[in-house]
Amino acid sequence: MRLVPFFLSALLLGAQAPGKLPWDAAAALPWKAGDRGPLPVPPRVEPIPAGAPIQARITPDGTLRVIDGRGMILLRTGLPGRPLQVWRDGGVPVASHGLVRFSGRSLLTQGIGALPAKDLDFRPALEGLLWILSDDERVITLIHPATANISYLPLPGGRKFQLVFHPDRLEVRENLGAGSSECWSVPWMALLPQLLQLGRENPANRPSGTALQPFPKS
Repeated sequence: MRLVPFFLSALLLGAQAPGKLPWDAAAALPWKAGDRGPLPVPPRVEPIPAGAPIQARITPDGTLRVIDGRGMILLRTGLPGRPLQVWRDGGVPVASHGLVRFSGRSLLTQGIGALPAKDLDFRPALEGLLWILSDDERVITLIHPATANISYLPLPGGRKFQLVFHPDRLEVRENLGAGSSECWSVPWMALLPQLLQLGRENPANRPSGTALQPFPKS
């Protein structure tokens, strides 16, 4: 049921913005309409070891849980809707629900000095991120499992989106069948505030539960 992630999100995050869900408060992005160009060459991605310590689990009804190698729950929340499409890193598609593993290290945790220069391919700096499009179709849910931080990127007006990860920008395309051509993009540099926030350690996002005992007795 979609009510499950809705009420879970309200319970966990409502204290930060009474009466409002977190994705409703996300600042609008400077999307620019344009023409569709050729699809970019996919970025080179290092394989993730089978025993990578960070696990992100997405359920079909739209709940998300991030667990580290010790079984500690780093993040548990609800998505704006049921997951439709999911990507990891700089544009690698993965299943819309199930388990996704991460190494726990990324350039984002090293601060702005570790990020690529403006004229270089920015996608390697996105390693360690999880991008989720849900049937809500209002925001992209962006998670950095290593730090248990989450951000919401409001989408432009439209529906049935597909994300395209270019070296210099994020593009969203409407896929409404033959003749569909609507397309918007935003430079990666315009997303730096959100990306840097995702890379910061936030102890408040690390509750003391485990996968076997989410709410241990004190």
